[in-house]
Amino acid sequence: MLDIARHFYSPKVIKQYIDTIAKAGGTFLHLHLSGNENYALESLVLNQRAADAVRDSNGIYTNPKTGQPFLSFAQLQDIVQHAKAQGVELIPEIDSPAHMGGIFALLPPDQVQIIQSPVIANQIHYTEPRAIAFIQSLIGEVAGRFGDSSRHFHIGGDEFGYSVANHHEFVAYANQLSGYLKTLGLTPRMWNDGVIKSALPQFDSSIQITYWDYDGFMDNASADPAQIAARRAVRADMPELAEAGFDVLNYNSYYLYATPDSGNGATSEPGNFAERDILKNWHLGVWDSNNHANAMTDSSKIAGAALAIWGEHAGTLSDETVFRYTAGHLDAVIRKTNAAADSQLADTIAAESANGFYQLNQEAYLDFGHIADNAVVDLRYNGKQTLHLLQEELLSDHSALDIWVRADTRHDTRGDGVVLNRHWQKTAQTDSRGSGWEQENYTAYEYRGNKLWLDDDIVITWI
Repeated sequence: MLDIARHFYSPKVIKQYIDTIAKAGGTFLHLHLSGNENYALESLVLNQRAADAVRDSNGIYTNPKTGQPFLSFAQLQDIVQHAKAQGVELIPEIDSPAHMGGIFALLPPDQVQIIQSPVIANQIHYTEPRAIAFIQSLIGEVAGRFGDSSRHFHIGGDEFGYSVANHHEFVAYANQLSGYLKTLGLTPRMWNDGVIKSALPQFDSSIQITYWDYDGFMDNASADPAQIAARRAVRADMPELAEAGFDVLNYNSYYLYATPDSGNGATSEPGNFAERDILKNWHLGVWDSNNHANAMTDSSKIAGAALAIWGEHAGTLSDETVFRYTAGHLDAVIRKTNAAADSQLADTIAAESANGFYQLNQEAYLDFGHIADNAVVDLRYNGKQTLHLLQEELLSDHSALDIWVRADTRHDTRGDGVVLNRHWQKTAQTDSRGSGWEQENYTAYEYRGNKLWLDDDIVITWI
């Protein structure tokens, strides 16, 4: 799943994700189009038109009213054709009843007053017939634009306000949207937040449930334990949904969530760690964070899984950088999901794990748009790595940075490396860090007054 509402991705990068999914053996890309911050697609219903937008030199359209980027219908059509050629289904999501702020920002205030909840900001009034008609009109527009590239449509359903007493109102809303989607030939999907135990018989069982978190707190250490327990007492867990006849998909918010962070976005190390963590510790039946005790043992009851790449913290990270940081994580999720029904693939992954994953995803990345002075890029812990440098052009905005790149000397055949453009000049400056067997010797390479201190054990590839 790609959150293009809170962090925009160009058509080029979206197609790179499609290619990665196809190559790994995946079947779909879930596109999260709407949120409180933005609605990321051209729309006649919302009067967000490419003809009225500002188009930059990279072909990105920005709404002059909101200052937010969006895909034009023509760009979406190009993505649709690419996905169809690669055999990857596109699954659009219009998130409601909550997270409606980006949509409301595009509507006249008098219309927002009619369809917005009178109690909760940025939430649709889902018992109001005019609000339901509006959402259906937007869903219909999006479904028409995605065409036969989609067999499913995600209606959202996460993080909205309800009580057990009025929950029947949400059931009616979800069932109404489900019925509308079925008239379009589409199977509905929905987040698990509003699916409570007592209401399982009332929900349309054809709604597929994308299960992300049992209580919605995502292991937040500051969360009230009593509130966590109260939510878990009410909400249906993933095994209960499967037993009740719902198709469930695993979107585990611990293993299967990626939240790139511009404040900690200097290197791809977190993504490389997550990739190995998936292959070593997660399997399709693990649905409740990193809790393996209540894992489902019969994976045949699980319709699939997805990596959710959320954008709320991505900030100034480029879409290309996010792709580089998450592509390996995505590949790992798809491979491990497919291994549930492929014993040969499962054996291959087990062999990789036994070998410490030294041959797995040997590409690492450093983004100069987010690096800090005296940062250390440590290549020792994610198997054999070759480091690539991103956004070197931004070094003109810096002065006298010192960046240290450390290699692994524990394995004679490792050969950690770095790819350098020839504008980096080797200097006569050397330094050493550590002592004894941990001592590392470094040589400085300079570009625009900034120094890259490379461990002398690193293999340099010049381009």
